[in-house]
Amino acid sequence: MVSVLVHKLPAMLIVAVLLISGATNALCRCPVPTKHYTTLGCEPAAEQNAQGCPLWFNCSMLEQRAHDKCYLFGKTYELHAHVPDEKVKSSCLALCTCQMNSRRAVAEFHCAHIDCPEFLSPHRAGCVRQYRTNDCCSSRQACGEKRTNLPRCTVGAVTYYEGERMQLPDDPCQTCICTQHFNASDPHGHTKCYTNACAFELIAPSVLAHGAAPVYYGNRCCPWEWRLPKANDRIRRDEGTESSNALEGRTVRDSCTYGNLTLSIGESLVADVTPIGVYQCFCAIPPMVHCTLTAN
Repeated sequence: MVSVLVHKLPAMLIVAVLLISGATNALCRCPVPTKHYTTLGCEPAAEQNAQGCPLWFNCSMLEQRAHDKCYLFGKTYELHAHVPDEKVKSSCLALCTCQMNSRRAVAEFHCAHIDCPEFLSPHRAGCVRQYRTNDCCSSRQACGEKRTNLPRCTVGAVTYYEGERMQLPDDPCQTCICTQHFNASDPHGHTKCYTNACAFELIAPSVLAHGAAPVYYGNRCCPWEWRLPKANDRIRRDEGTESSNALEGRTVRDSCTYGNLTLSIGESLVADVTPIGVYQCFCAIPPMVHCTLTAN
């Protein structure tokens, strides 16, 4: 039986998978992460660069957000309003309510956490957990001969059993459930697939309000965390490049603002080396800086 424990969401990190509409083909081709933009509801420009990325995103509506309201996937929630459970259940959350955090003077979501049986007991050797689309917890498991007789799906060098979740290597924002009629040449044809979305708006919104940059790690779809600007942040200056401060006429379409710094497209910050790893932050698609984390 699933237990539910009420808790406050972590201040800096949650990676969640929710069922939402698919991304555009252009964004699927773009090698620069844009999941933070699409999750926040920013609108991509029609113009694209040679890599298939929008030249910029329109995020002007974020400036209109009120401190006493909560926001999730393009919808506004008044204080004490509840998020429908089906919107957050795949992230193992339920009973999410918009409440005011008096210490931070900003409205935040408070949720209950679903503790699946598989979270509380070790994995049994020779068994596979089987899932339904968009569910947090496995619906059943197959062991021994039952597992052996299950249909299988092969994605690259990885083999899955029927009911297992599969990650497509060419699209980290897609999760699929292995089914009997899976065809590797047409992975979406007879497979239950859904688009991964990032529920970072469920964490403390003060991080976003203070200009934090999304941090992407490895090939993951969602931001791993959010990095707040630091007083010692500096724009990287390669020999022969013009100082950003000397450039005039920049707009939100061709530059990124991060703390007190303004970066032109193509500029980056001096790498931030920490015990966790190396943070490298770039202005690739305005108006937000994005960072990547390389673990030590």
